[in-house]
Amino acid sequence: MSEVKVITNFCPHYRVKLFEELHNSINVEFLFFSEGNESFWNKRIPIEKGKFNSKNIKGINIRGFRIAIGLIPKLFDRESKVIVKCIGGKFELPITFLISKLIRKKFILWTGMWSHPNTFIHRCTFPFTRYIYNKADAIVVYGTHVKDYLCSLGVDHNKIFIAWQTVDNTKFNQVIATDIIHRKRKTLEVNDNEKMILCISRLVEEKGLKYLIEAISRATIRSGIRLVIIGDGELEKELMDLADELGVNIKILRYIPNDEINEVIASCDLFVLPSITTSTFKEPWGLVINEVMNQGRPIVVSDAVGAGVGGLIRDGENGVVFEEKDTEGLARLIDKILSQKDYADYLGINAKDTIKDWTYDRMAAGFKDAIKFVLNK
Repeated sequence: MSEVKVITNFCPHYRVKLFEELHNSINVEFLFFSEGNESFWNKRIPIEKGKFNSKNIKGINIRGFRIAIGLIPKLFDRESKVIVKCIGGKFELPITFLISKLIRKKFILWTGMWSHPNTFIHRCTFPFTRYIYNKADAIVVYGTHVKDYLCSLGVDHNKIFIAWQTVDNTKFNQVIATDIIHRKRKTLEVNDNEKMILCISRLVEEKGLKYLIEAISRATIRSGIRLVIIGDGELEKELMDLADELGVNIKILRYIPNDEINEVIASCDLFVLPSITTSTFKEPWGLVINEVMNQGRPIVVSDAVGAGVGGLIRDGENGVVFEEKDTEGLARLIDKILSQKDYADYLGINAKDTIKDWTYDRMAAGFKDAIKFVLNK
């Protein structure tokens, strides 16, 4: 049996090395309660397996709602002392919290939320969520933005630990040869005299893509810009129609294999993530920012992106942050970065230098510090 159980939905590719790092340093078991059907997950990307102790929890589906009923007996085993639970799971979160408190196991919440959804159901459940925040023995968060949010709700800052969001730098910092970049730009239909703006994102409202298209249409150099978006979603036709109406050159690719992502990122002149706050969503982090920084490309993000305000982006130094939905402000930044090569290079060089220190052992330290804290209470 393991002293620590980590309960989360599934293992995406960007968590494998984190889980392996935790497995190698502490006695931990991972329990996965999801089948990978979350709306944010691209079903073309396989769920990963790694070299760590894990089990998939059995569940039942009722009208599309999955209940991991098999989780309950796992929570009652006598050997584990600490339960780490992600914020997700309408059934799994409350049952894990309640059973942990009932049998006096230490409960650690892992969350990236920094704005509570504003729907009727979420407003009704917020008092219980806030109760979990305050009664959790410790909380592990994505960045300073989440910590600040929790502190604004009255949560004790001493029990909040930051596990800085990380990707596999060795995978994303590979040098891409100039001739490969040239061929990739041709494949993406980017002309030699065009600047390529890239966005990797689901085509949904909360990603704010219409504001990016509108900003490009207002940029002074808009005729020399090619917008490439990698992702799929319900708004594809709407975005294409808007780009056509505003005269923005756009190409949407629904999917690019992971082993080609570096080539696409290295081919762009500017990366933009223009996410917005909606009633149901606020970008917890945006790990694609970590990936782009590894390639040393200039980055612009909205202030609704966790990575932009949570400790990774230093505004004006290794990237630029603009106010969400501010198309005029974004247009000015696009003009500035794409017309001033020295400034673009400055941002890209600093980004690449910054991301070197964002490693999995640094991320794992946040979890280990939280576990040590609760065991010493």
